[in-house]
Amino acid sequence: MTEGSTLIKLGELLIRVGILKPKELENAIRTAGETGLPIGRVLIMSGYMTDRELQAAVQAQSLIKDKVVEIDVAFEALKQVSQEDVTLEQALRKRGWAGKKASDTAKLGELLRSSELCNDEQLNECLQTSQETGLPLGRILVLTQAISEELLAAALTAQILIRDGKVSKEQAIKGLKASRRRRISLEESLIDQGFYKPPLRQTVKLGELFVLSGLVTDSDLMSALEIGLTREMPIGQVLVDFGYISREVLNTALKFQEMVVNGTLNALQASEALRQVATRQISMAQSVAELGLLKSEQAETIKLGEILKAAGIVTEDDIKSAIDLSARNSALIGKILLVTGLINEQTLHASLRAQFLVREGFLRMEQAIIALNHCEKHSCSFDDAMQELGWVMPTRVKMPGEPEF
Repeated sequence: MTEGSTLIKLGELLIRVGILKPKELENAIRTAGETGLPIGRVLIMSGYMTDRELQAAVQAQSLIKDKVVEIDVAFEALKQVSQEDVTLEQALRKRGWAGKKASDTAKLGELLRSSELCNDEQLNECLQTSQETGLPLGRILVLTQAISEELLAAALTAQILIRDGKVSKEQAIKGLKASRRRRISLEESLIDQGFYKPPLRQTVKLGELFVLSGLVTDSDLMSALEIGLTREMPIGQVLVDFGYISREVLNTALKFQEMVVNGTLNALQASEALRQVATRQISMAQSVAELGLLKSEQAETIKLGEILKAAGIVTEDDIKSAIDLSARNSALIGKILLVTGLINEQTLHASLRAQFLVREGFLRMEQAIIALNHCEKHSCSFDDAMQELGWVMPTRVKMPGEPEF
Protein backbone atom coordinates (compact mmCIF):
# COMPACT_ATOMS: atom_id res chain seq x y z
CA MET A 1 0.00 0.00 0.00
CA THR A 2 1.44 3.37 -0.94
CA GLU A 3 1.68 6.32 1.40
CA GLY A 4 -0.79 8.29 -0.67
CA SER A 5 -3.43 5.60 -0.30
CA THR A 6 -3.79 6.39 3.42
CA LEU A 7 -5.07 9.88 2.56
CA ILE A 8 -7.89 8.88 0.20
CA LYS A 9 -10.96 11.14 0.36
CA LEU A 10 -14.39 9.68 0.98
CA GLY A 11 -15.80 10.88 -2.36
CA GLU A 12 -12.83 9.47 -4.24
CA LEU A 13 -13.24 6.15 -2.42
CA LEU A 14 -16.93 5.89 -3.34
CA ILE A 15 -16.23 6.73 -6.98
CA ARG A 16 -13.34 4.28 -7.34
CA VAL A 17 -15.46 1.49 -5.87
CA GLY A 18 -18.30 2.32 -8.27
CA ILE A 19 -20.92 3.20 -5.64
CA LEU A 20 -20.98 6.84 -6.76
CA LYS A 21 -20.51 8.61 -10.11
CA PRO A 22 -18.41 11.80 -10.44
CA LYS A 23 -21.43 13.80 -11.65
CA GLU A 24 -23.50 12.60 -8.66
CA LEU A 25 -20.79 13.73 -6.23
CA GLU A 26 -20.58 17.10 -8.00
CA ASN A 27 -24.37 17.56 -7.70
CA ALA A 28 -24.33 16.56 -4.03
CA ILE A 29 -21.51 18.99 -3.21
CA ARG A 30 -23.43 21.81 -4.87
CA THR A 31 -26.68 20.91 -3.03
CA ALA A 32 -24.84 20.64 0.30
CA GLY A 33 -23.38 24.10 -0.25
CA GLU A 34 -26.80 25.57 -1.05
CA THR A 35 -28.69 23.89 1.80
CA GLY A 36 -26.05 23.64 4.51
CA LEU A 37 -26.76 19.91 4.91
CA PRO A 38 -23.91 17.42 5.38
CA ILE A 39 -22.83 15.98 2.05
CA GLY A 40 -23.37 12.40 3.27
CA ARG A 41 -26.98 13.19 4.13
CA VAL A 42 -27.48 14.79 0.69
CA LEU A 43 -26.10 11.70 -1.07
CA ILE A 44 -28.59 9.49 0.77
CA MET A 45 -31.56 11.86 0.35
CA SER A 46 -30.81 12.14 -3.38
CA GLY A 47 -30.89 8.36 -3.73
CA TYR A 48 -27.31 8.13 -4.95
CA MET A 49 -26.41 5.65 -2.21
CA THR A 50 -27.82 3.95 0.89
CA ASP A 51 -27.08 4.73 4.51
CA ARG A 52 -25.45 1.29 4.84
CA GLU A 53 -23.09 2.06 1.95
CA LEU A 54 -22.15 5.43 3.42
CA GLN A 55 -21.44 3.98 6.87
CA ALA A 56 -19.36 1.19 5.33
CA ALA A 57 -17.39 3.70 3.24
CA VAL A 58 -16.66 5.89 6.30
CA GLN A 59 -15.51 2.81 8.20
CA ALA A 60 -13.35 1.66 5.28
CA GLN A 61 -11.78 5.11 4.95
CA SER A 62 -10.85 5.04 8.64
CA LEU A 63 -9.37 1.53 8.40
CA ILE A 64 -7.30 2.53 5.36
CA LYS A 65 -6.06 5.72 7.02
CA ASP A 66 -5.04 3.82 10.16
CA LYS A 67 -3.25 1.20 8.00
CA VAL A 68 -5.42 -1.53 9.46
CA VAL A 69 -6.48 -2.86 6.06
CA GLU A 70 -4.90 -2.77 2.59
CA ILE A 71 -6.64 -0.41 0.17
CA ASP A 72 -7.34 -3.03 -2.51
CA VAL A 73 -8.92 -5.34 0.10
CA ALA A 74 -11.11 -2.45 1.33
CA PHE A 75 -12.20 -1.70 -2.25
CA GLU A 76 -13.32 -5.27 -2.88
CA ALA A 77 -15.10 -5.48 0.47
CA LEU A 78 -16.97 -2.23 -0.21
CA LYS A 79 -18.12 -3.54 -3.59
CA GLN A 80 -19.55 -6.60 -1.86
CA VAL A 81 -21.35 -4.43 0.72
CA SER A 82 -22.95 -2.52 -2.17
CA GLN A 83 -24.01 -5.68 -3.99
CA GLU A 84 -25.02 -7.94 -1.08
CA ASP A 85 -26.68 -7.61 2.34
CA VAL A 86 -23.46 -7.88 4.37
CA THR A 87 -21.52 -5.59 6.69
CA LEU A 88 -18.06 -4.30 5.85
CA GLU A 89 -16.51 -6.48 8.57
CA GLN A 90 -18.20 -9.59 7.16
CA ALA A 91 -16.97 -8.73 3.65
CA LEU A 92 -13.45 -8.14 4.94
CA ARG A 93 -13.32 -11.44 6.83
CA LYS A 94 -14.36 -13.31 3.67
CA ARG A 95 -11.14 -11.95 2.19
CA GLY A 96 -9.00 -13.29 5.02
CA TRP A 97 -8.90 -10.13 7.08
CA ALA A 98 -8.61 -11.06 10.75
CA GLY A 99 -8.95 -7.65 12.34
CA LYS A 100 -5.37 -6.48 12.54
CA LYS A 101 -4.47 -4.34 15.53
CA ALA A 102 -4.68 -0.65 14.69
CA SER A 103 -1.68 1.60 14.88
CA ASP A 104 -1.46 4.06 17.76
CA THR A 105 -4.35 6.25 16.70
CA ALA A 106 -6.14 8.83 18.80
CA LYS A 107 -9.74 9.29 17.75
CA LEU A 108 -11.64 11.73 19.97
CA GLY A 109 -14.38 9.24 20.86
CA GLU A 110 -11.85 6.56 21.83
CA LEU A 111 -9.94 8.97 24.07
CA LEU A 112 -13.09 10.21 25.79
CA ARG A 113 -14.40 6.69 26.37
CA SER A 114 -11.08 5.21 27.52
CA SER A 115 -10.37 8.10 29.88
CA GLU A 116 -13.95 7.85 31.26
CA LEU A 117 -14.76 11.48 30.41
CA CYS A 118 -18.10 10.35 28.97
CA ASN A 119 -20.03 7.08 28.82
CA ASP A 120 -20.99 4.90 25.85
CA GLU A 121 -24.61 6.09 25.78
CA GLN A 122 -23.62 9.77 25.64
CA LEU A 123 -20.96 9.10 23.02
CA ASN A 124 -23.22 7.02 20.75
CA GLU A 125 -26.03 9.58 20.87
CA CYS A 126 -23.66 12.44 20.08
CA LEU A 127 -22.01 10.46 17.28
CA GLN A 128 -25.41 9.94 15.66
CA THR A 129 -26.27 13.63 16.04
CA SER A 130 -22.89 14.55 14.59
CA GLN A 131 -23.50 12.39 11.52
CA GLU A 132 -27.00 13.82 11.03
CA THR A 133 -26.04 17.48 11.46
CA GLY A 134 -22.46 17.57 10.19
CA LEU A 135 -21.29 19.33 13.38
CA PRO A 136 -18.04 18.10 14.99
CA LEU A 137 -18.49 15.43 17.67
CA GLY A 138 -16.76 17.54 20.33
CA ARG A 139 -19.07 20.49 19.73
CA ILE A 140 -22.14 18.21 20.08
CA LEU A 141 -20.76 16.77 23.34
CA VAL A 142 -20.34 20.26 24.76
CA LEU A 143 -23.73 21.51 23.53
CA THR A 144 -25.48 18.53 25.16
CA GLN A 145 -23.41 19.08 28.33
CA ALA A 146 -21.94 15.59 28.14
CA ILE A 147 -18.51 17.19 28.70
CA SER A 148 -17.26 20.69 29.46
CA GLU A 149 -15.30 23.01 27.16
CA GLU A 150 -12.26 22.40 29.38
CA LEU A 151 -12.46 18.61 29.01
CA LEU A 152 -12.90 18.92 25.25
CA ALA A 153 -9.85 21.18 25.06
CA ALA A 154 -7.84 18.66 27.10
CA ALA A 155 -8.89 15.76 24.86
CA LEU A 156 -8.04 17.69 21.69
CA THR A 157 -4.66 18.61 23.15
CA ALA A 158 -4.10 14.93 23.90
CA GLN A 159 -4.86 14.10 20.26
CA ILE A 160 -2.26 16.61 19.11
CA LEU A 161 0.41 15.30 21.50
CA ILE A 162 -0.23 11.73 20.30
CA ARG A 163 -0.21 12.78 16.66
CA ASP A 164 3.09 14.61 17.11
CA GLY A 165 4.68 11.66 18.91
CA LYS A 166 5.07 13.55 22.21
CA VAL A 167 3.13 10.95 24.25
CA SER A 168 1.58 7.53 23.62
CA LYS A 169 -2.16 6.92 23.59
CA GLU A 170 -1.93 5.05 26.92
CA GLN A 171 -0.02 7.94 28.51
CA ALA A 172 -2.56 10.46 27.19
CA ILE A 173 -5.45 8.45 28.67
CA LYS A 174 -3.73 8.32 32.08
CA GLY A 175 -3.04 12.03 31.80
CA LEU A 176 -6.68 12.83 31.01
CA LYS A 177 -7.93 10.77 33.94
CA ALA A 178 -5.53 12.47 36.36
CA SER A 179 -6.30 15.88 34.87
CA ARG A 180 -10.00 15.49 35.62
CA ARG A 181 -9.47 13.93 39.05
CA ARG A 182 -6.98 16.55 40.25
CA ARG A 183 -8.57 19.49 38.37
CA ILE A 184 -5.29 20.45 36.68
CA SER A 185 -4.32 20.96 33.04
CA LEU A 186 -3.46 17.98 30.84
CA GLU A 187 0.10 19.24 30.40
CA GLU A 188 0.60 19.47 34.18
CA SER A 189 -0.80 15.97 34.62
CA LEU A 190 1.52 14.52 31.97
CA ILE A 191 4.55 16.38 33.38
CA ASP A 192 3.83 15.17 36.93
CA GLN A 193 3.70 11.56 35.71
CA GLY A 194 6.93 11.95 33.77
CA PHE A 195 5.24 11.46 30.38
CA TYR A 196 5.94 14.88 28.89
CA LYS A 197 8.59 17.59 28.96
CA PRO A 198 7.55 21.14 28.03
CA PRO A 199 9.59 23.01 25.39
CA LEU A 200 12.57 24.91 26.76
CA ARG A 201 11.94 28.02 24.66
CA GLN A 202 8.88 30.22 25.03
CA THR A 203 6.18 29.21 22.56
CA VAL A 204 2.58 30.09 21.81
CA LYS A 205 0.09 27.90 19.98
CA LEU A 206 -1.40 29.46 16.86
CA GLY A 207 -4.93 28.98 18.19
CA GLU A 208 -4.04 30.64 21.51
CA LEU A 209 -2.66 33.61 19.59
CA PHE A 210 -5.98 34.08 17.77
CA VAL A 211 -8.03 33.73 20.97
CA LEU A 212 -5.83 36.12 22.97
CA SER A 213 -6.07 38.65 20.14
CA GLY A 214 -9.87 38.38 20.19
CA LEU A 215 -10.09 37.36 16.53
CA VAL A 216 -11.46 33.85 17.22
CA THR A 217 -13.64 32.67 20.12
CA ASP A 218 -12.77 29.67 22.30
CA SER A 219 -15.69 27.60 21.01
CA ASP A 220 -14.89 28.33 17.35
CA LEU A 221 -11.26 27.38 17.98
CA MET A 222 -12.29 24.06 19.55
CA SER A 223 -14.50 23.24 16.55
CA ALA A 224 -11.76 24.18 14.09
CA LEU A 225 -9.19 22.17 16.02
CA GLU A 226 -11.38 19.06 15.99
CA ILE A 227 -12.07 19.42 12.26
CA GLY A 228 -8.35 19.84 11.62
CA LEU A 229 -7.50 16.68 13.55
CA THR A 230 -10.24 14.68 11.81
CA ARG A 231 -9.33 15.85 8.31
CA GLU A 232 -5.57 16.01 8.96
CA MET A 233 -5.47 19.73 8.14
CA PRO A 234 -3.44 22.49 9.86
CA ILE A 235 -5.54 24.55 12.28
CA GLY A 236 -4.72 27.76 10.39
CA GLN A 237 -6.03 26.31 7.13
CA VAL A 238 -9.29 25.24 8.81
CA LEU A 239 -9.81 28.73 10.25
CA VAL A 240 -9.29 30.23 6.78
CA ASP A 241 -11.54 27.70 5.01
CA PHE A 242 -14.40 28.33 7.46
CA GLY A 243 -14.08 32.10 7.18
CA TYR A 244 -12.92 32.88 10.73
CA ILE A 245 -9.79 34.66 9.48
CA SER A 246 -8.31 35.69 6.15
CA ARG A 247 -5.25 34.16 4.52
CA GLU A 248 -3.38 37.45 5.14
CA VAL A 249 -4.17 37.36 8.87
CA LEU A 250 -3.01 33.73 9.06
CA ASN A 251 0.32 34.57 7.43
CA THR A 252 0.77 37.48 9.82
CA ALA A 253 -0.04 35.30 12.84
CA LEU A 254 2.55 32.72 11.76
CA LYS A 255 5.19 35.45 11.62
CA PHE A 256 4.23 36.72 15.07
CA GLN A 257 4.32 33.14 16.37
CA GLU A 258 7.90 32.86 15.09
CA MET A 259 8.77 36.14 16.83
CA VAL A 260 7.58 34.65 20.14
CA VAL A 261 9.72 31.55 19.61
CA ASN A 262 12.87 33.59 18.90
CA GLY A 263 12.21 35.89 21.88
CA THR A 264 11.45 39.09 19.96
CA LEU A 265 7.96 39.36 21.54
CA ASN A 266 6.11 37.59 24.33
CA ALA A 267 2.73 35.95 23.72
CA LEU A 268 0.67 38.90 24.95
CA GLN A 269 2.62 41.41 22.87
CA ALA A 270 2.27 39.21 19.79
CA SER A 271 -1.50 38.83 20.30
CA GLU A 272 -2.01 42.59 20.71
CA ALA A 273 0.13 43.35 17.66
CA LEU A 274 -1.87 40.77 15.66
CA ARG A 275 -5.10 42.41 16.83
CA GLN A 276 -3.90 45.80 15.58
CA VAL A 277 -2.83 44.43 12.19
CA ALA A 278 -6.16 42.64 11.69
CA THR A 279 -8.50 45.40 12.91
CA ARG A 280 -6.68 48.52 11.73
CA GLN A 281 -5.01 47.11 8.58
CA ILE A 282 -1.60 48.45 9.62
CA SER A 283 1.74 46.81 8.93
CA MET A 284 3.48 44.37 11.28
CA ALA A 285 6.33 46.84 11.71
CA GLN A 286 3.95 49.62 12.77
CA SER A 287 2.05 47.38 15.20
CA VAL A 288 5.27 46.24 16.88
CA ALA A 289 6.59 49.80 17.03
CA GLU A 290 3.38 51.01 18.65
CA LEU A 291 3.70 48.39 21.38
CA GLY A 292 6.86 50.16 22.54
CA LEU A 293 5.67 53.73 21.97
CA LEU A 294 2.54 53.31 24.07
CA LYS A 295 4.35 52.16 27.21
CA SER A 296 5.06 54.52 30.10
CA GLU A 297 6.78 54.16 33.46
CA GLN A 298 3.49 54.36 35.33
CA ALA A 299 1.80 51.90 33.01
CA GLU A 300 4.59 49.33 33.49
CA THR A 301 3.73 49.05 37.18
CA ILE A 302 0.21 47.77 36.52
CA LYS A 303 0.14 44.03 37.15
CA LEU A 304 -2.46 41.46 36.15
CA GLY A 305 -2.73 40.25 39.74
CA GLU A 306 -3.43 43.77 40.98
CA ILE A 307 -6.37 44.16 38.59
CA LEU A 308 -7.87 40.78 39.55
CA LYS A 309 -7.40 41.51 43.28
CA ALA A 310 -8.87 45.01 43.02
CA ALA A 311 -11.91 43.60 41.24
CA GLY A 312 -12.40 41.12 44.09
CA ILE A 313 -11.99 38.09 41.84
CA VAL A 314 -8.94 36.69 43.72
CA THR A 315 -7.37 37.37 47.13
CA GLU A 316 -3.90 38.49 48.20
CA ASP A 317 -3.15 34.92 49.32
CA ASP A 318 -4.20 33.61 45.90
CA ILE A 319 -1.80 36.06 44.25
CA LYS A 320 1.08 35.10 46.55
CA SER A 321 0.50 31.39 45.89
CA ALA A 322 0.38 32.00 42.15
CA ILE A 323 3.55 34.12 42.24
CA ASP A 324 5.31 31.35 44.16
CA LEU A 325 4.22 28.75 41.63
CA SER A 326 5.08 30.96 38.66
CA ALA A 327 8.56 31.57 40.06
CA ARG A 328 9.17 27.84 40.35
CA ASN A 329 7.60 26.87 37.02
CA SER A 330 8.47 29.94 34.92
CA ALA A 331 4.79 30.29 33.96
CA LEU A 332 2.65 33.38 33.57
CA ILE A 333 0.76 34.27 36.73
CA GLY A 334 -2.51 34.32 34.81
CA LYS A 335 -1.96 30.78 33.59
CA ILE A 336 -1.20 29.63 37.15
CA LEU A 337 -4.45 31.18 38.41
CA LEU A 338 -6.22 29.44 35.54
CA VAL A 339 -4.84 25.92 36.04
CA THR A 340 -5.32 26.10 39.82
CA GLY A 341 -9.01 26.83 39.25
CA LEU A 342 -9.03 30.29 40.83
CA ILE A 343 -10.20 31.89 37.57
CA ASN A 344 -11.61 30.55 34.29
CA GLU A 345 -10.42 31.24 30.74
CA GLN A 346 -13.02 33.94 30.13
CA THR A 347 -11.85 35.81 33.24
CA LEU A 348 -8.21 35.41 32.18
CA HIS A 349 -8.86 36.87 28.73
CA ALA A 350 -10.96 39.71 30.19
CA SER A 351 -8.30 40.59 32.75
CA LEU A 352 -5.53 40.52 30.13
CA ARG A 353 -7.59 42.86 27.98
CA ALA A 354 -8.19 45.13 30.98
CA GLN A 355 -4.48 45.08 31.83
CA PHE A 356 -3.53 46.14 28.32
CA LEU A 357 -6.07 48.99 28.15
CA VAL A 358 -5.03 50.38 31.56
CA ARG A 359 -1.34 49.96 30.80
CA GLU A 360 -1.61 51.77 27.49
CA GLY A 361 -3.66 54.63 28.93
CA PHE A 362 -6.97 53.87 27.24
CA LEU A 363 -8.73 53.10 30.53
CA ARG A 364 -8.54 54.09 34.20
CA MET A 365 -8.03 51.43 36.85
CA GLU A 366 -11.45 52.18 38.38
CA GLN A 367 -13.14 51.64 35.01
CA ALA A 368 -11.27 48.34 34.50
CA ILE A 369 -12.50 47.06 37.88
CA ILE A 370 -16.12 48.00 37.12
CA ALA A 371 -15.93 46.38 33.68
CA LEU A 372 -14.32 43.19 35.06
CA ASN A 373 -17.07 42.86 37.67
CA HIS A 374 -19.61 43.36 34.85
CA CYS A 375 -17.91 40.52 32.90
CA GLU A 376 -18.12 38.20 35.92
CA LYS A 377 -21.76 39.03 36.63
CA HIS A 378 -23.02 38.75 33.03
CA SER A 379 -20.53 36.18 31.62
CA CYS A 380 -19.57 38.40 28.70
CA SER A 381 -16.31 39.50 27.08
CA PHE A 382 -14.48 42.59 28.31
CA ASP A 383 -15.22 44.56 25.13
CA ASP A 384 -18.92 43.65 25.37
CA ALA A 385 -18.90 44.84 28.98
CA MET A 386 -17.34 48.13 27.89
CA GLN A 387 -20.01 48.60 25.24
CA GLU A 388 -22.83 47.74 27.66
CA LEU A 389 -21.42 50.27 30.13
CA GLY A 390 -21.36 52.91 27.40
CA TRP A 391 -17.58 53.24 27.20
CA VAL A 392 -16.38 53.23 23.58
CA MET A 393 -12.79 52.11 23.18
CA PRO A 394 -10.51 52.93 20.22
CA THR A 395 -9.28 49.33 20.28
CA ARG A 396 -12.72 47.72 20.23
CA VAL A 397 -12.40 44.19 18.77
CA LYS A 398 -14.97 43.00 16.23
CA MET A 399 -15.59 39.27 16.75
CA PRO A 400 -16.07 36.91 13.75
CA GLY A 401 -19.68 37.00 12.54
CA GLU A 402 -20.49 40.21 14.45
CA PRO A 403 -22.63 42.55 12.28
CA GLU A 404 -21.38 45.93 11.15
CA PHE A 405 -23.18 49.01 12.50
